[in-house]
Formats: sequence, C-alpha cells, structure tokens
Amino acid sequence: MLARITVPLLAAAVLIFTCGPRSQPNAIAARAAASSDSTLVTDVQVTAEPDARAMRFSLSVANGTGKRVELSFPSGQTHDFVVLDATGREVWRWSDGRLFTQLVQNQLLEARDVVTYDVRWPTPPSAGRYTLVAVLRSDNHPVEQRVSFAVQ
Repeated sequence: MLARITVPLLAAAVLIFTCGPRSQPNAIAARAAASSDSTLVTDVQVTAEPDARAMRFSLSVANGTGKRVELSFPSGQTHDFVVLDATGREVWRWSDGRLFTQLVQNQLLEARDVVTYDVRWPTPPSAGRYTLVAVLRSDNHPVEQRVSFAVQ
C-alpha cells in the first residue's frame, strides 16, 4: 500500500524539480565576473622596442588566492590583444589570420602562480594615441583590461 503512494509522489517530485525555475543566465555571468575579480589579478604592460619599429604587449594573470585555480578555455586560443585608435576603430588584432585548435583546454594556476602572455605588434601605424585591449579568453574567469598608450 505504501508503494502505491510513494511512487507517484516521488515521480511528482522529480517532475517538479526538473521543470522548476532556473537562475537567469545574466545573473550567473554576473556572479562569475564578481568571483573572478577577487580570484585573478591582472597586469598589462606596453613597451616600445628599442628601434621603435614594434611594440610589445604582455598580459600577466596571477592567482590571488591560496588555492589552485583552473582556467577553462573553449578553444586553443587563451588570449587576445586588440589595438584601437583614438576614435575606437580597431587597427590591429593579434588573433587575425591565426588558426586555433577547437579543443577545450584547461590550465591550472597553483596558489600565487603567474602566467604571462606576450605578443609583438610588428608595424605600428603613424604616431598617435591608442588603446590596448588585453583579453583572457577563459570561460570561467574571463578578463578584459584596457590600457592607453602613445606611439611616437
């Protein structure tokens, strides 16, 4: 007799659980962004090469916690650098013309570890003010940082 009542109640509970309300995607993204701000510490550097024919950009990402952090990337592209002119128009993107694997990859950052991504911008255009946008393409700890710089 107890099985006659228990089975339908259990089925109803499973149905309610699977069809119940879910968190909004934007709320989940906001929580992930808030947690990544306190987990990862970033630094972006822009330096001119001695001959002034190229610029070097670096994005350093440090694990600011005492625990291991796993970065998940949806493809072989872990980072990107974009240069914008004074009007906000894109003048150079590091990833243009490059091919990346389509395999999901993970990278572990031990406690207090730092990983640095360096790229070279070979031919800066004319002198002027620019903005560098450095991006860490992690799904679970995305980072985007902007730095203004000048080309002489």
